[in-house]
Amino acid sequence: MSLDRIRLEGVTTHNLKSVDVSFPKGQLVVAAGVSGSGKSSLVIDTLFEHSKTLYLGALSSKSLDMGDGDYQFDRIAGTQPPVALRQRDGGSTNPRSTVGTLTGLDGLYRLLFGAGSRPVCPACLGPTGADLFCDDCGCFAEPHTAKHFSPNRKEGKCLACDGIGELVGFSLDKIIPDRSKTLTEIWDGADPGTFAVPNMRKAFEAMAADIGLDLGLPFEKLNPEQTERVLHGSDTIYTLKIRKVTNDFRFEGILGFLERAYKNASTPARKNAFANYLGREVCSACDGGRLRPESLRATVAGHTFHDFQSDELSRSIARLSEALSSGGLPAQVRELASAIVKQSANIDDVGLGHLQLQRPVTTLSGGELQRLLLAQHLASDLTGVMYVLDEPTAGLHEADTGKILTSLRRLRDLGNTVILIEHDESVIRAADWIVELGPGAGSRGGEIVFEGRFADLLNRADSPTATAMLAGGPARAKPDLTGAPWLQVRGITRNNVVDVTAKLPLGALTCVSGVSGAGKSSLVAGLHDAVSRALAQRKTAAAAGSDGIDGADALDDVIYIEQRPIGRSSRSTLATYIGISDHVRDAFAASADAVERGLGRGEFSPNVAGGRCEACKGLGLAEIEMTLFKSEFIVCPECDGRRFQDHVLEVRLGDKNIYDVLSMTVEDALDWFDAKNHPKVVQALGVLNEFGLGYLQLGCSTTTLSGGEAQRLNLAGELLKQRRSRTLFIFDEPTRGLHAADIRHLLALFERLISTGNTIVVIEHDVKVIALADWVLDLGPGAGRDGGRLIHSGTPEDLAANPASVTGQFVRRLHEEPAAIPPAPSADGRPSAPPDLGVIGDLLPRAVTVVAGTARQPGQSGPTPYGLVIGSLTVVSDELALIGFLVRSRSTSWSAIADTGRFCVNILGEDQRDLAEAFSQGRPDSRFDTLSWTPSANGCPRLSGAVGTIDCTVKSSYQIGDHQFVLATVVHADIDAGTERRPLLRTARDDSTLDEHGWRRFARETEAR
Repeated sequence: MSLDRIRLEGVTTHNLKSVDVSFPKGQLVVAAGVSGSGKSSLVIDTLFEHSKTLYLGALSSKSLDMGDGDYQFDRIAGTQPPVALRQRDGGSTNPRSTVGTLTGLDGLYRLLFGAGSRPVCPACLGPTGADLFCDDCGCFAEPHTAKHFSPNRKEGKCLACDGIGELVGFSLDKIIPDRSKTLTEIWDGADPGTFAVPNMRKAFEAMAADIGLDLGLPFEKLNPEQTERVLHGSDTIYTLKIRKVTNDFRFEGILGFLERAYKNASTPARKNAFANYLGREVCSACDGGRLRPESLRATVAGHTFHDFQSDELSRSIARLSEALSSGGLPAQVRELASAIVKQSANIDDVGLGHLQLQRPVTTLSGGELQRLLLAQHLASDLTGVMYVLDEPTAGLHEADTGKILTSLRRLRDLGNTVILIEHDESVIRAADWIVELGPGAGSRGGEIVFEGRFADLLNRADSPTATAMLAGGPARAKPDLTGAPWLQVRGITRNNVVDVTAKLPLGALTCVSGVSGAGKSSLVAGLHDAVSRALAQRKTAAAAGSDGIDGADALDDVIYIEQRPIGRSSRSTLATYIGISDHVRDAFAASADAVERGLGRGEFSPNVAGGRCEACKGLGLAEIEMTLFKSEFIVCPECDGRRFQDHVLEVRLGDKNIYDVLSMTVEDALDWFDAKNHPKVVQALGVLNEFGLGYLQLGCSTTTLSGGEAQRLNLAGELLKQRRSRTLFIFDEPTRGLHAADIRHLLALFERLISTGNTIVVIEHDVKVIALADWVLDLGPGAGRDGGRLIHSGTPEDLAANPASVTGQFVRRLHEEPAAIPPAPSADGRPSAPPDLGVIGDLLPRAVTVVAGTARQPGQSGPTPYGLVIGSLTVVSDELALIGFLVRSRSTSWSAIADTGRFCVNILGEDQRDLAEAFSQGRPDSRFDTLSWTPSANGCPRLSGAVGTIDCTVKSSYQIGDHQFVLATVVHADIDAGTERRPLLRTARDDSTLDEHGWRRFARETEAR
């Protein structure tokens, strides 16, 4: 067994089919494959869980047996201590948990202010002297400690809000949301147990009669004095008889009663009765800062503690960095400030620089939370660890993917193994090693399709991932928008989106794009709220456009389908989730066998006593309690996993019993129920089949579904609800967790919705989907305070030409880049060996070579070729097909080429000496003006007459002084071994100046000319 690999043998967890696979240690490994192919089953449910068990068991002094878990395998060897960073929607449920507390930055800032800020006067909040004495008030200030900046300690928290930053109180907008209702309607519609209790209502009616208040008067028509009486009551005492008991009552007003009753509530249930009327507002004493006034006035580098809490991390980094460089920090906290900058920079590096320290963790998406945890591990400097990440690019704009890759490479370069479950093409391309599972999903997957490098992956005709990449993306026919109706919402203001007008075509597909944190969700939420209000007020509103919205009269409904986890009950199955279980049970209960036996629909439910197996309570699995250890589950010995009693299983519908039907796949069940004329079941199963879920069994537990499967099941559940046309559907990143091959199912369903008169708006990062949209609303240009503006509203074609749009750059690149051309297949279909550099490898250290690539320039219709002469290009690794060379950091030609990530090395011939001189002296943008060239295998310029060419992709680069050392992977090499032409060799110095690796001894000669 090799010590440099993690080896798994005979893995049969979930749908895996006795899988044997190896993961190289110290590498960046990607597990790819269609949704539901078994990636999570292999990497997380088996490798991580088993490794965790081994590691925890090794930590125990008693060497306790930690159990086997739910995974199944024959052998796992060579594993390392594991760390898993998974997608966890919603994150922490603690309302006090913030980005600052999760990352530990809050604690560092408290130490910074405790040691580096000067206390202010507790009386006038003015400055104090060196002895902490205030000359104006004659008071001494208390010396600062970290406790004075903690909202959870008595020394620092605001007493008015108890350090929460908000005050919880009763909101009139929630008590009376519709002020056009009459006073009688308000009391009739009040929540049970609140101000509508009999004694309060009688007291109110008595007061109303006393002051002449008409109970049929709408609340909005009340004058100020009447409003005061309704909300806060009066001092008059009324003698009332209620239920045969006469007592004196005073009407204390709606708000007066609610505040007193809520304060005196003795049980959580009683307090919960008032929950619908409670609202939150920023504490006026601390203005949301959560600290006492003295602490809020203290400053470090001219900024308060709350400034650092409420501002974006990227701005805080700049503030502290400037203070460090200018000497604006006390000496005792400079090292602490440097640590804060370093840790904050790690968060910025993973694309989260727009976050604020005070932002609650509950508001983070699963992808944001995972990247936040990744940033913490970057600061830990752990080595020899196996990191497992579940789609770290989920919810991330293409522009930020490079930052994630840089961070992951840092983890790898520390000596760790990094294993990713990923669908993103750029991440798959950047991997050192790829393991693809498939070829299909569910029972059609669970096999190893490919193990190897990316260049070899493209050679596999049986790889769904390679097929999807080479196909160039999905396609759709776009409708003609000429004469189409439009929806326009004006003045959308939410979070960083301020007074934005969104306009989009109805009956079409609109994508809302932008970098992470640009304001996409805020814009869409504002759009949803505006349309919802317009639809709700349609009966009473004078005009549809009177509330800042036009075109809503063409809509009947609006549905917002957000990212959310599906039910996690062990009894939740596919059939129950999509609502067909009742129809299936009714069908069996109506059969002749069931009628004869007197069986009703309840006997055909595994959740109801009577027909289910009582030994396993209808689960099909029996639990074995291990007392001190985790319980184990085995197939129920009573029902053999069939979940029902024998007398129920004897009932047949056609040729199948209830267990047989629940064991059928969606695809098979669709044909079976269609033949038996069950239209409602057929409709539901048809939607699942269109979503590419036809391989799932009706009775499969929802707890076993992958993230991509759960996402599609969520969407299917919404689409199955009875909707008419004229509905606006809003989807929150519907492609998240989907393989490129599965996106076609999603687009097909979009087309079906549009064809029936519906409109679709999606928040989306997938550039290929954005390019297919009919309309794009692009926000930016940056994140947080640098975003929130509408950069583009138009077609994706116009977006590609918009120089101000970051998204447009990637859409433009999508159109420019040719489909990848795979290397020639090997005879046996197995992954080919690394490209044989042969004679080319011998020439590289001394032959004159031109590195050529392309870039798109503003105002030009096509890509512009770039090229430069490289000195001392050499082979770094024959086995891995790596080459390396130096270029000046200021080289504009190389910067243009590096942005595309691919280039072609042209080895010049002796008869091309003039060409070499032209490249050394000409301007970068004019070197190809008079040259003849053709696209190479990867679409880069191949110079006519070159002795040989090498197609490469950029792997990484390292700064060395004012140079960059570039490391590249060879994808394809081409040379005519029989040619009589000789390569052009450098003659500035003889070969004695080359060292044993082929590098010139003087740095001047290795510079790019």
